[in-house]
Amino acid sequence: MAKNIKIKKLAIFIPTLYCSLFFSSSFAFQKGSTEDFLGHEVGVTYHTAEQAVSSKEYLPVYPEEENPEFEADKLAYLHGYNLKGTERWQQATMDADLHTANVAKIFSQPLGITISPQTTPTLYKMLGDLLVDSADNATKTAKEFYMRKRPFVYFGNHTCQPIDEEDRLRHNGSFPSGHTAYGWTLALILAQISPSHAEAIIKRGYEFGQSRMICGAHWQSDVDAGRMVGAVEYSKLQSIPQFQEDLRKATEEVNQQYRLLK
Repeated sequence: MAKNIKIKKLAIFIPTLYCSLFFSSSFAFQKGSTEDFLGHEVGVTYHTAEQAVSSKEYLPVYPEEENPEFEADKLAYLHGYNLKGTERWQQATMDADLHTANVAKIFSQPLGITISPQTTPTLYKMLGDLLVDSADNATKTAKEFYMRKRPFVYFGNHTCQPIDEEDRLRHNGSFPSGHTAYGWTLALILAQISPSHAEAIIKRGYEFGQSRMICGAHWQSDVDAGRMVGAVEYSKLQSIPQFQEDLRKATEEVNQQYRLLK
C-alpha cells in the first residue's frame, strides 16, 4: 500500500514540476534547443531576476490610448507594417531570431570578426547569458506588471515571426522590449570590447531594436524603453566580477582574431 501511495505521489509530482518549469520560462526561452529553449547552456548567469535593477521602478509608464504619444506609436507601427516584403522587413525577420548562432552571425559583421564557439568561446557563451539577464531578468518586473498589449494584437495583423511565436507573444507583455534591451546591452558591450568598431556596432544594435517595431511585435515606446533597460543592464554588469572576467577573456579572443586577420 505504501509503495502504491509513493507511486501516485510521483505521478502527480512529475507533471506539476513540468508545468512549473514551462510557465517559469518567460521571454528568453524559445523552442528548438538542447539545454534550454534557445540552444545554449544556461546555468548560473551573471545575476538573477531578483538581483536585476527593477525596470518597473525606473521606467516611465507607457503611453495609453488617450495620450498623444500613443498616436505616434500607432503611426510608427503602420510605417513598419508598410515595409512588409521589403529588405528591411527581411532584416527584422532575421533579427527576431534570438538563437545564439543567429545573434552571433548578426553582430559578427559590424565587429569585423566571426563570433563562434571555436573562435571566441567566451564571447559566444556570453551571448546566451546576456540574453537571459538583459531580455528576461532585467525587463521582468515591468513586463509582468504592465502586460501591455502588443501592436499586432491591437491591429489584428501578423508579425514577421512564425504563427507559433505570435501565440507565445500574445501572452507576454509588450513593454519594455526584451529583444531591444538585449541588442542594446550587447552592442554596448561589443563596442567596449572593440572601440575601433563602435560606430558600426552601435548602429547595428540600434537597428536590432527598431526591427521589433517594424516586425509589429512592439510599439516604438516599447523599443525606446528597451534601450533604457539595456543601458541600465550594461551599467549593472560592470559591477559584477564574473562579467568583468569574461569581458577580459572575450576582449583577448576578439583581439586575437584581429591579429589573425592581419
